[in-house]
Amino acid sequence: MPRKFTLVLCCAALACALMLLLYHSSADGEKSVIVYSSVDAEFALPLFELFTKETGIAVVPRLDGEETKTTGLAQRLEQMKGHPDGDVFWNSESSFTQLLASRGVLEPYVSPQAQEIPAEYKDAAGLWAGFGCRARVVIFNTNQVKPADAPRTLEDFADPKWKGRFAVAKPLYGTTRSHFTAIFLQLGEARALTLFRKWRENGVIVAESNGDVRDRVADGTALAGITDSDDAYAALDRKKPVDFFVLDQAPPEWPGAFLIPNTVSMLKGCPHPKSARRFIDWLLRPETENWLAENDSRQIPVRAGSVKLPPALARMNLKPAAYDAKKCAENVLPLGERIYRILSGEER
Repeated sequence: MPRKFTLVLCCAALACALMLLLYHSSADGEKSVIVYSSVDAEFALPLFELFTKETGIAVVPRLDGEETKTTGLAQRLEQMKGHPDGDVFWNSESSFTQLLASRGVLEPYVSPQAQEIPAEYKDAAGLWAGFGCRARVVIFNTNQVKPADAPRTLEDFADPKWKGRFAVAKPLYGTTRSHFTAIFLQLGEARALTLFRKWRENGVIVAESNGDVRDRVADGTALAGITDSDDAYAALDRKKPVDFFVLDQAPPEWPGAFLIPNTVSMLKGCPHPKSARRFIDWLLRPETENWLAENDSRQIPVRAGSVKLPPALARMNLKPAAYDAKKCAENVLPLGERIYRILSGEER
C-alpha cells in the first residue's frame, strides 16, 4: 500500500476516534439531548435554539417529513425499543405517543411542569404529557366559495355540489390518521363506512398531507378541504384566498372541535436521561404554550388561566369534541389503513 495512502487512512482513523471521544465525553457530561419530533421544523427549531440558549444543552434534532408525519418516527422508535439513539419524542399529536406507551417504548417521568395540565392531556404514570393543541378545520377558497355556502360538518362533504372539489390528507399519517380513526370509532362502523364511501363516490381528492390540502384549496384545485388550524393560518398569513371554520364533527350527537395536542415523552433506555428530563420540563412550561399560541402556529393552550389566549384564536370554537383517546390510539394503525383503502377505492 503506498505510504501516502496509508497516512491518509491513519489520519482519517484518528479523526474518527477523536469524534467518538468527543461524543462520549459530551454524552457522559449530559451536554446534549437528542429529540425526535414530528413538529414542523419552522416551529421546532426556534424552540430548540431557545432551550440551548437558556440551558447550554445542545439539541440534536431528528425531524420527519411532511408526508410521513408521526407514523415514520413512531415506527423507528418502536424498532429501537429499549436501546434508542434518542432521548425525547416530541409528537405533534397524541395517538402514536399513547401507542408507543402501551408497547413499552417510553420511560415514565412526571414533570413538575405538568401539574397544571388537565388530566385528559397527560398520562397518570408520567409516560407523556400534552400541551398546545391544534384544531381540525374546514378550509375553503374565498374566490370561489362564499362563507355561508362553505361546508361545516363531516356530512357536508358528501353533498354533490362538492363532487371532485374537496380534499383530505391521506389517513396514513399524523393528525388525519388520528382524526379519521376517531370518526370511525365515534360514529360506529356502519355509519362511518357509509360516510367515507360517500366521500369516495363524491370524488374526494386524497392529498399527500395537510399542507397539500391547504395548497390545493389556495390555488383553486380544490374548493374546500379538511386540514389543521396551523396550516390554515399559514395560508392566511401568506395572503392566500382562503378562510376556515372549526369543523363541527357530527351534530347533534357528536358536536365540537377535534383538538390535537402536542405530546412529549422520554424514551426508555435513552442515552441522556438528565438532559431529557430538563428538556421535557422546559417544553412543558406555560411559556412554551404562550410562544406556540402567539407565533405563527397559533396553537391552543391546554392550561386554563395560566396561559393567555391571544386575539388571533378568539375566532375559534374551542369546545372540544369528546372521544376515547386511548381507544383511538389502540386502533389508529388498522383503521387508518382501512379508511385509506376505502377513500382510495381499494376497498368497496
